[in-house]
Amino acid sequence: MTTAALIPAPETITSVGPDLREELSEKRYALVSAEDLTLSPELAAAFDGLQESWGRLTPDEHFGGGDRAVRTRRYSDFTYVPATGELAPLDHVAYFQSEEMNSFVGGVVRHFGDVEESTYRNPLFQALVRYDFDNLPIEDEYRDRAWQCQIHQIRIEINAGQYNELVPEGIHSDGYPWAGLHLISRVDVEGGHSTVFTWEEEPLAKATFLTPLDSLIFEDRAMKHHVTGLSAAEDKGGYRDVLAISFSLPGSPYETLV
Repeated sequence: MTTAALIPAPETITSVGPDLREELSEKRYALVSAEDLTLSPELAAAFDGLQESWGRLTPDEHFGGGDRAVRTRRYSDFTYVPATGELAPLDHVAYFQSEEMNSFVGGVVRHFGDVEESTYRNPLFQALVRYDFDNLPIEDEYRDRAWQCQIHQIRIEINAGQYNELVPEGIHSDGYPWAGLHLISRVDVEGGHSTVFTWEEEPLAKATFLTPLDSLIFEDRAMKHHVTGLSAAEDKGGYRDVLAISFSLPGSPYETLV
């Protein structure tokens, strides 16, 4: 048990969900069921507005789903100040991974639409950012610094009667020191089973996100993850929406592996 875990959980944790600090310190990952969240009335009321923003994502031209599936997304970098919860958008930036980190589109400079202001000002969105960060087993000396927060909004739409892989690169790490994944919507699809692995690809935990806000927080840079493909019924398509929140601190032990 870490010293931080002995301190009563701050309001930024208790207003959203369970205290995961000890579990993350010991296991470096934690699964959270939506039924274990305890959103305040204000945060619960903000969910619909947040969920709706996934209907306004921009096309991902690099996905390669053919006539089977379409991926849309938004991506932005922010400055995040843990002491105040201030989340300030940075200028538009391309998303880039090396070929070593991403065997499918590594080495490609990818541009996506920026996260909308109405999204990053949404109370629940901001609460999820604070909840994820405040649960992390990070030394106090780094909590007073301004971090970078990377936000991905992703929708996978599966056409009727089709199946498609969600992550063409397979079992992988995105290189972030810490990341949180939150299910936002899941409509008329089957599959999408998530697994967290050691770096040597030994499975650590498995889960299927079925209910909005089922979540995973994990030390991305130190392990790998994967999600199996999705299928849709013969008579109608469906989709799966996720929010990925990642944190890094350049010039510290918490830098992103590119």
